[in-house]
Amino acid sequence: MSREPQQLKMDFGGGNPFADTLRAARFMLVVEQNVPAADQALPSAVALGRALVERAADEELVAAISLTDRLRHPATHDPVAFAEELTKDNRLPVMLTIAGQGSTPDRVLALAARAKSAGIRNFCSVTGDGAKDHPSVRNPRVAAAYPAGYLDGVDTARLLRRHDRSFCIGAAVNPFKYNLADQYLQYYKMIRKLESGADFLITHAGWDMKKLQELQWFLRMRDLGHGVLARVRLLNPEDVAELDSCICPGIYVPREFTASLQRECTVNASQFLSAQLRRIGLQVAGCRLLGYSGVVLAGIRNPGVLDMVLKEINRALPEHTTYHAWLEAWNDFHGGLQFSPAPSPFYAFQGLLTPEHATYDPAVCHPTTVAFAPPVLSDRIGAIALPLLLSAKTPESVRSASRFLLRRRDTTPPERLRRCWYLDNSPCPKRLTLGPCGGSGPRGTCEFGQGPCFFHRIFALAAARHELDQLEEGIDG
Repeated sequence: MSREPQQLKMDFGGGNPFADTLRAARFMLVVEQNVPAADQALPSAVALGRALVERAADEELVAAISLTDRLRHPATHDPVAFAEELTKDNRLPVMLTIAGQGSTPDRVLALAARAKSAGIRNFCSVTGDGAKDHPSVRNPRVAAAYPAGYLDGVDTARLLRRHDRSFCIGAAVNPFKYNLADQYLQYYKMIRKLESGADFLITHAGWDMKKLQELQWFLRMRDLGHGVLARVRLLNPEDVAELDSCICPGIYVPREFTASLQRECTVNASQFLSAQLRRIGLQVAGCRLLGYSGVVLAGIRNPGVLDMVLKEINRALPEHTTYHAWLEAWNDFHGGLQFSPAPSPFYAFQGLLTPEHATYDPAVCHPTTVAFAPPVLSDRIGAIALPLLLSAKTPESVRSASRFLLRRRDTTPPERLRRCWYLDNSPCPKRLTLGPCGGSGPRGTCEFGQGPCFFHRIFALAAARHELDQLEEGIDG
């Protein structure tokens, strides 16, 4: 069996069952619900949400309800008020996801203060998906920015930690990346989030168990004992009907898996649901054996389906108690199906998801060696010259003239650009400087589709300068 995750010493004060479960390393389930859109009738959403929460509260393994903030669009009902309505007279605490889409530090702090007064002490910080009303990105060199902006998840974690030391704060990480730059950028930013105030991690949703094992091995390699929740998603027939290559940013489905889902869907609704239940039961059992603290159940829209999901999980967990038996069952169910959406996928370690390596052993679990792409000459020169030109010791006339070299199209301050070696971040539609979001495609393309992720250039530059450790530095100010 997989060893239990080593938990850090965390002090969240008393009266926080979710944090207590996390600290005790007891495997848990968290049921995710979306805060309804502003144009959706609130009474009906509350009634359905309450019924779902009541069923979740009957299950001993369920430790919290996760509420998403600003899913794809900022126009949603108030998340704190919705949380209060859902959990009246209920044992389950709320974990509130605060999205950076259209957020500001003032909004985060105001939301945190209101949440605290409502008894909410668990949070997850995310940068958030691209807004539906984000202007079209036509120029890859100067991508159109979102007027309301995106607050980086690193900043949100830092703000929450400074606001109240007793908060239990999570941060997102996407292990489902399939080229070297994308994957390591995710892992480095993950460490930056932990260094900036996050206590635990939540993965994006995906079905590639090799990637979920890869993340655990990376954490073991770096001696990071933080708890991790794996987000797993129940697919509905309408999801499959709309599948192309992506359900939503950061969740990419390979063609082979898509074809399998479409075959399941064409039989009948009952057999399709049965296949999804079996898959999610196996995935939850696998996550426990791989060392995850628990799973976040997403995509469940009514209490009847939640009841079936919980029953399947309760059946699967005692059935699969060893890694080898679970791995055989997972492979038998999928018949050798490959879950990578890329033709030549990158995995950070050799020997993932094989019978020989149930847990991480540095003697035999070797990192994959791949050559780093070199940075372009202009980036090399800029990383050397611009810090000197923008230094406080440099005359103001020279500093003003040097801003032309930055080709600035927005107001990102130079001290912020230091985090990305002063590269002009206007190719990033979200104007991020602390690391990428989780929405890039399998080949490293930006979520908005205009070209490679801007942070590939930063990764190449940091690797060439032997400064990759700077991509992990926490944010204090």
